[in-house]
Amino acid sequence: MVVPKPVKHHTSSSGHLAALSDLLQDSHTDSARLFEHGLALLVQSLGVDRALLTRVTGLGHEVFWWAVAPHVTMAGIFDAPEKGFCPYVLAHPDRPLTINDAAENPRWRESPGHLELGIRAYAGVALKVGERAHGTLCVQHHAPHQFTDAELALLRTMGHLMGRTLESENLKQELQSALSALELSSAIVEDSALQSARSGLPNRRHLDIWLRSALFMTRRRREPMALALWSQSMVAGTKGRLAMAAGTLRGEDLLVELSPDQYLLLMPHTSDSGAEVLLARLREIVGHHPTGAALWQPDGKDMTLKSALQRVGKAFTDANRDGAALIWNHD
Repeated sequence: MVVPKPVKHHTSSSGHLAALSDLLQDSHTDSARLFEHGLALLVQSLGVDRALLTRVTGLGHEVFWWAVAPHVTMAGIFDAPEKGFCPYVLAHPDRPLTINDAAENPRWRESPGHLELGIRAYAGVALKVGERAHGTLCVQHHAPHQFTDAELALLRTMGHLMGRTLESENLKQELQSALSALELSSAIVEDSALQSARSGLPNRRHLDIWLRSALFMTRRRREPMALALWSQSMVAGTKGRLAMAAGTLRGEDLLVELSPDQYLLLMPHTSDSGAEVLLARLREIVGHHPTGAALWQPDGKDMTLKSALQRVGKAFTDANRDGAALIWNHD
């Protein structure tokens, strides 16, 4: 969670422009710093509870970067961001959505964003990559808020800037993926045993190659990677269910057969709460099995994932011993 750091105080529209100038000078070309500091700037400059970036993936709507005011949480927002007002913004990407008080607005007073998430005030813009809207930048507040023209101009400008940054990051990611695919193709020529004939999933050798690029991107973004480990017997239908589960994953996720009957799911740029949402969806496909989970943090202390694999292995052992659906090891 990102809690806004103190920023220089500015007033009026010229003040918002000055704050934006400070942000750009501080962030330079680092997208992670731009997202972190930009969202924090919105929270402090607009005086709202939270600012967040959302995107649409194969598994639905998710929050991938956020900032909150002191003593504010993301409770409920992670689990169901689609209950907020962002889907409307995505459906109408050419104009921002502004709600000064959902409780007094006939169109929004019965919406889940107001009734379930407690959002009274909202302003959001679509994030476009090319001509398509892939996500949103929005601010939310628990009380009515009269958004000024200057505040909305700052939000629109920030949305355009972050949208262009996402487009650039996607191009870099595509290049990295192409390089990884080339490396995998070369490895296949040298060694065809990158896939388990038993489960049809990538095996541990594939994982070793995949990690080289995945850890690079995760360290670059300074985002955690979630790991989940479970076991299930290879009975009739298991191979098909595993293939179906692998087919529903997000583009950067990877499901591998770590050893016979033991499966490891790796989820880049995913927190523990986000991982639990993904795991709940996968259980509907592969069934319910005691699962261990852990987070790998890009802090430079575990550059090969060795410690994280040990921690997820211990959590898996504890889950099987206790018969628990899911146990996290945060040590």
